[in-house]
Amino acid sequence: MDPKSLPQHFPNAFFERHASGNGSARPLAVFDCDGTVIQGDIGESMFYRQIEHFAFRVSPADVWYDHPNRVELGRAYSVLATTPESKRRTHAAFDPFARFLLSWYFDQLAEGKITKACADIVQLFAGFTLADVRAFAEATFKEELHAPMGYCRLGGRSLARGARFLRESVDLLHSLQKHGFDILAISGSNKWSVEAVFAHLGVPAEQVIGIDLVVKDNSLSAEPKTPIPIQNGKVEVLRRVDARSPVLVVSDSRNDIPLLLASTDVKVYVNSHRRNTDDFFTLGKIVRDHTWVVFEEPVIIQTNPLVRLPTHG
Repeated sequence: MDPKSLPQHFPNAFFERHASGNGSARPLAVFDCDGTVIQGDIGESMFYRQIEHFAFRVSPADVWYDHPNRVELGRAYSVLATTPESKRRTHAAFDPFARFLLSWYFDQLAEGKITKACADIVQLFAGFTLADVRAFAEATFKEELHAPMGYCRLGGRSLARGARFLRESVDLLHSLQKHGFDILAISGSNKWSVEAVFAHLGVPAEQVIGIDLVVKDNSLSAEPKTPIPIQNGKVEVLRRVDARSPVLVVSDSRNDIPLLLASTDVKVYVNSHRRNTDDFFTLGKIVRDHTWVVFEEPVIIQTNPLVRLPTHG
């Protein structure tokens, strides 16, 4: 292979150690999504877009039973549901409705309830069919790819906007595909949003794991499938879907340290948030040895690679 096609500091010997065709099972590589292969959070983007477009099949008050303002949330939803679409965003009930939803999500994150917060916003897609939610995910990702990287205002908050692929992670994933690796994406965002991202990189939906909902009567229920793929849940779901241990794991987050440590060979930390790399290892209580590779300040791809790659056999 051409070493120039690999990100800087990635060990070329890795591919020699895991060369396919030696009679063993195809090697497995695992990628996170948000902050790892893209700059941005596609799961949160779907949540924001759902609010902006008032794209609900079920009232959030009928899904979030423990919301502290559930009665008020239900009333605001009922008012907006009977308001003409062209007038919803300017209706007096819209801003409180958005605030109720956003505050519940961000307050739980602030309290460290990451798994519940992420599962809660996925539950809001109850009542969608799989076809409808996948179409919504594709439309969201398309919008985020073309939106300027910046912020938008919604529900009294300044929210991140835009998504772009990250050069180092994309180049690494492409090199793995060319060398016969199986790719598995595991994310704490909803599964359909992650499918939309990885489809552009030649990774099919059946190789994507994200928060998902149980289907009942041909539509999504509000019941999340377990285990929820966040923190240790990522390792649990990985072991359920694939008997192989990954030889490479790529992520940007300390939340994924259990998954990173599940790699039997190389672990890649993507410092897409421009944080102090030493803090990642110190706060995560990790010894930074030769098995770790760090992508410092990965390059944002400004031109969007929208061509799906062929499957590499």
